[in-house]
Amino acid sequence: MIRGVVIVLAAWVGCLSAHNSLVIPTPRNSVDGSVPAMQHGGTVPGGLSCTCSDDQSCPMGAAREVGGAGQPCLWWSQGCSIGCDYCMTDPRHPDNGGKIPTKPITGNPPHADKAGFRKSYCNNSKTKSVLPKEYWTLNIHAEEGAEDDSYQYNPWRAPGTAPVVDPCGQAGGKYKITPMGGASVFGTVNVSGLVLEMGDLGSKVLPPTHPSKVPTWKVGSTPRVAWGMRFNHGGGYQYRLCPIEKWPCSEKDFQEMPLDFVRDAHAIMWNNGSLYPIKGKFVDDSVCPVVPQGSTWARNPIPRIHTDNVGMAYVGKCYPQTAPAGQPTCRQEGAPWCWAKDDCQQFPSPCPFDDGWYMGNATHMPEGNFLPDSNKHEGWCSGDWTLGMVSDEVIIPKSIKPGQYVLSWRMDCEETAQIWQNCADVNIEA
Repeated sequence: MIRGVVIVLAAWVGCLSAHNSLVIPTPRNSVDGSVPAMQHGGTVPGGLSCTCSDDQSCPMGAAREVGGAGQPCLWWSQGCSIGCDYCMTDPRHPDNGGKIPTKPITGNPPHADKAGFRKSYCNNSKTKSVLPKEYWTLNIHAEEGAEDDSYQYNPWRAPGTAPVVDPCGQAGGKYKITPMGGASVFGTVNVSGLVLEMGDLGSKVLPPTHPSKVPTWKVGSTPRVAWGMRFNHGGGYQYRLCPIEKWPCSEKDFQEMPLDFVRDAHAIMWNNGSLYPIKGKFVDDSVCPVVPQGSTWARNPIPRIHTDNVGMAYVGKCYPQTAPAGQPTCRQEGAPWCWAKDDCQQFPSPCPFDDGWYMGNATHMPEGNFLPDSNKHEGWCSGDWTLGMVSDEVIIPKSIKPGQYVLSWRMDCEETAQIWQNCADVNIEA
């Protein structure tokens, strides 16, 4: 049973998707980056570029080329609400009776096209939203628990409590026959005889990363990691380890070894590899209950630029960059009538120079050579941001046993009932 109104649609259902991925270290999920059509940020029929906004090749930058190519941002779980046992896309969900779901998975009005909008995907949730408002990434003017607190059931609102379909993600975020849209896509690829297609479970099908791309970390060290986005829907993330001896590792296995952050090492990593330090927001048990207990999560520091505020607590003027003929837009950067960047940016940008739309204008880039992108819905450090990545240093425990491990990166979204996950191989030595 699902709390709220069930909307039955005869047509294709469109649900927004965030599309984020681990980039450093190279994830198993980018195994198809070696496919010729995928190189330099391109894609294959039925797929989506994880780095280039026009789905064609673009300058990816030296730091993003290796781990960012392919379809790593197309491995995730959907229909996943806080405190539930199973995601709605999972055949194990009680409503699915052990079968792949074939009914449309929707949110509730007035945004039924958005998964998780005012809807929990179970009636017996073990928790409610526990995240204090200062750590929210969207709809921050809403009163907690009110009707227009439209994202209160989504994963980031109780970090780590929402279930997943697979701890390394599911290709396309669903099975082929499950009606769910919003770029729930995955292009079928053949990688040296390995065929990957929509619905595949990452922990079951993805091979280990090529040894040349596997880093070696020292016990007690603080290696730098990074993740990037294609579409931004807020939330927060965590890194975890599982020894290779347990493979295939379950979500529970990964929860047994979460990694802490070096909190003053939080940074933006531009696509060329240079760093811009920023102040991070971290969530642990001193902030609210988290799963696993005693672990730490980091808030996504890049604010969403939200030009659709239907069903949210919002006051202001919000013009899109493109609009029907005769309607105002925000196409002209810096124009006095253009409120959208200020009104629609969900929280302050971490970059003081983030004062307008990027819009592919390389002449306004911050100091240094940061490669341009044709993305027209991003600021310097905001929006559907593809100019760089979010980077951290993680702490490898001094007590850890040297050996081979699988690193799990988990991103709990706030705007949608989605969880992005990638897995990567690492060696740890004394």
